[in-house]
Amino acid sequence: MRYPPPRMADLELDIADAQSAVLSHLSPAPPAALGLADALGRVLAADQHARWPLPSGDVATMDGWAVRSADLLAHPADARVALRPAGESAAGHPLDVPLEPGLAARIFTGALLPPGADAVVAQEDAHVLADSLEIDRAAVGPRFATGHFTRRAGSDVADGALLLRAGSVLGPGELALLAGCGHTTVPVHRPPRIALLSTGDELVPVGAWPQRGQVVDSNGLMLACMLRRAGADVDDLGIVADNPAALHAAFARACEADLIVSCGGISVGDHDLVLPTMLAHGAELIFRRVNMRPGRPTTFARIPAGERSVFVFALPGNPASANVACELFVRPAIRRLLGHAVVTRETRSVTLAAPAARERKRTHVLRARLSGDQATPLADQTSGALRSIAGHDALLILSPGPGPLPAGEPVPALLLDPA
Repeated sequence: MRYPPPRMADLELDIADAQSAVLSHLSPAPPAALGLADALGRVLAADQHARWPLPSGDVATMDGWAVRSADLLAHPADARVALRPAGESAAGHPLDVPLEPGLAARIFTGALLPPGADAVVAQEDAHVLADSLEIDRAAVGPRFATGHFTRRAGSDVADGALLLRAGSVLGPGELALLAGCGHTTVPVHRPPRIALLSTGDELVPVGAWPQRGQVVDSNGLMLACMLRRAGADVDDLGIVADNPAALHAAFARACEADLIVSCGGISVGDHDLVLPTMLAHGAELIFRRVNMRPGRPTTFARIPAGERSVFVFALPGNPASANVACELFVRPAIRRLLGHAVVTRETRSVTLAAPAARERKRTHVLRARLSGDQATPLADQTSGALRSIAGHDALLILSPGPGPLPAGEPVPALLLDPA
């Protein structure tokens, strides 16, 4: 069954407008509570606050003696002050007996100060006698005051303080902070589930020996890796033949996912059946083409699925086209669904180390290798060449114009490897 394509001349967008269209239609996935150990790498869905202060009380930062500062400050700076030992406070074993005037308690780094104590004297500045303790005021120093060698309660984190904002990526340090401040679970955005399918009668699975006229479905492997690396859960539906019934069945199954990514069959040839299949499923086209090379046929649409919508990225079948389109449009979509505060990669100005071809009417996206601020376009920019998607760490975004840009020209680069 064939379906006539609609008139779509007004559905071709520039790259920036296409990215904006994608992001304007997507919102972060609803939050789900996970245990801290399971939330590694996830994105926080709500601001998190401390449930208690850190430290929970005044603690010693030095092994020595907990004292009442007034007992020392009441004597001249060169006096030797006698105090009586009264108990011990160690980490995990606080001394809860109030420290009365004239007393000092043995204390160790990280231990809570006993009630009444407000300073610590280092053990080398105190002399233990038979039944007393002698502290040399001159050795303690003229800057001795309340709080000496202590950390005050809440000096690290105040009770109720903001720990992390929504959109924070939860690494080991962030999870440790949450745990230390009373959290055992955390609300995070779940990874989007993406149904991935490759179309084409010429495709054979990875590992198969291609016969005459066949090619290995390397695009499916590439896209699955890109989608997973961006943070998505991928349901790989495999290879779908170029016939309406097979495509219709594949899209029916794919509509159970959050996003659909298809590769191939989206141009205008007699065997390009992805667009008619999408329309048969009630797709509303958001854009039909992007004014760029490679990847111009990239299409973004919404398919109704009961009370929700499934969004479809129909990518061209040429390797470079699929790679570039996935990077420019699908990856930001995944990051938006994951709740990331920043969804697009860093762009900065670099200098061409070699001439770079431009398109007269379209933005040319070149795969390039960076060395410092110097960008060398890969020698082969053919959209159908597998070699053209290996060995690059930047995309050069060249605006339309006549003739190539010379070496030494500054151009914007999308950094694929921030390191």
